Amino acid sequence: MFSLFKKEVLYPWAEGASIYETIRSKIDERGRLQDDKLPDDESYWEGRPLRWVAGGLDGALGHHAGGGKDEEKVTETLRLLAHLSRKPNLKTRRAAYLKLMQADVLSVIDPLLEALRHAPGLNAQNLYNEALWLTEKGAHRNVIKFGIALLGQFETEHHRELILTLGRHDEFTLYSAVAIQNSLNAPNAALFELVQAVNGWGKIQLVERLEPETQEMKDWLLRKGCQNSVMYEYLAYICALKGELHVALTADEVDEALYNGAGDILSALTHGGPAEDMDDYEHAPAVIGNYLRLSRTMCKDVSQLTVILNLLDWLKQDAKPWEKRLSKGWAEETRGQYREMAENIITAEGWAEKVWTALRSGDDRQRYCSIRAAKALGLDIWEELFEQLRLSPMNGSLIFELMRTDNEQRVRKLVSFAEESLPLTDIASGPADEMGLGLGYEAHSALDFLVQELDRYPGVGRKLIATALHSPVVRNRNMALKALEAWPLADWEESLAAAVNRLAEIEPVSDVKETIAEMMKDKKF
Repeated sequence: MFSLFKKEVLYPWAEGASIYETIRSKIDERGRLQDDKLPDDESYWEGRPLRWVAGGLDGALGHHAGGGKDEEKVTETLRLLAHLSRKPNLKTRRAAYLKLMQADVLSVIDPLLEALRHAPGLNAQNLYNEALWLTEKGAHRNVIKFGIALLGQFETEHHRELILTLGRHDEFTLYSAVAIQNSLNAPNAALFELVQAVNGWGKIQLVERLEPETQEMKDWLLRKGCQNSVMYEYLAYICALKGELHVALTADEVDEALYNGAGDILSALTHGGPAEDMDDYEHAPAVIGNYLRLSRTMCKDVSQLTVILNLLDWLKQDAKPWEKRLSKGWAEETRGQYREMAENIITAEGWAEKVWTALRSGDDRQRYCSIRAAKALGLDIWEELFEQLRLSPMNGSLIFELMRTDNEQRVRKLVSFAEESLPLTDIASGPADEMGLGLGYEAHSALDFLVQELDRYPGVGRKLIATALHSPVVRNRNMALKALEAWPLADWEESLAAAVNRLAEIEPVSDVKETIAEMMKDKKF
């Protein structure tokens, strides 16, 4: 018999390598994943306007949006899985696999699992065997996520290695964490093993679920638990609370790892953001006091100084937030003492030299901290940053800092450099509806940091604005229009007026088109 179909059409899991085997092959001797590329990356993200970091889509939806419930999808998926459990063969496996490939996992996973638990006529052993197969052999991430979730419904150690291996990839850590809690013996120990192997959204999911049963776990939470590649703010409060920071910092002396970890936690708490912050932390007065006490002898480098600066800024906030704080355990006298302690550390001799050393270290974190410290100390580092930009002309963070000046001559110098060094012709490929994030958009991002400040400098950077008007990235065009709106019409010159007229005709985004029309009406041209 001749087959009219390619193998991967009949059996979609043959489209690529097993995700489990791919991940397992990339784990180093420390148990960490060496890179997070997955076999289905290109097919999964094709046609999507934005490619999320591993675990980012599920993480953001889980933290900032409620899960949906699509009853039609749940019913159809339940039917296919039930059929697969009763008659496991290639035909029923293929039907279920194709459905799971296409499913929006977070929108149906909870109601689907609930429905499975009450489904009549389900063969549990067959379903478990198929879940094992899907999780181990699947070549598509949604199938793997469902497979892990299904395994989590069965209390057995048999799949321990499988879900811990997959959990080392941030895309699957959330699902592995839930499965670990639901199905394994000593789940906390397994979560602790896994959390030390991830650093992105997966770490956030695991720290949130970890219950520190031992001192080792508490010590780790305070020293390494908060740091992640997404935002420290997600985990700062949790680590402070679960790790008992208020107890740890009462010691007369602490090790440097604890001091630095506490600094990361406190800095994140001062920033606020997506999770609980300093105002939610009941031990804040005592912890800040002990940290400042320890800082008298332990604050030695610029990154540590940055923590003191963040605390001082928080202590110096205006009266409104402090009205509430003074009613919740703070005293004005304590606040004043802490401000004085922080200021004494900041004004100590020797910081200027350390700032210059850190600024020239070549380390991104050290540079960030040195910029922060230089502002507080009144050091003029603009020319040094400009020289660093010469070596990396599309470094958006450098451009952002350099444009934060009120010195027009410096802005003109930077604009002139950008006009010569950025690939303006490539950027001006024509207006489209692009978000301009990720790889391939570094030049567009650099242009954005320049143009967004040009509204303060009429007549400066016309070439950059003209380029932004022809960029496919929507924000580039919006920032160019923002600048032109602020400029007197006399500073536009004919070329920019012509460019705006042309854009009014071809602009593909309705909101931007309306902005152009309103501006043309206001400017009367």
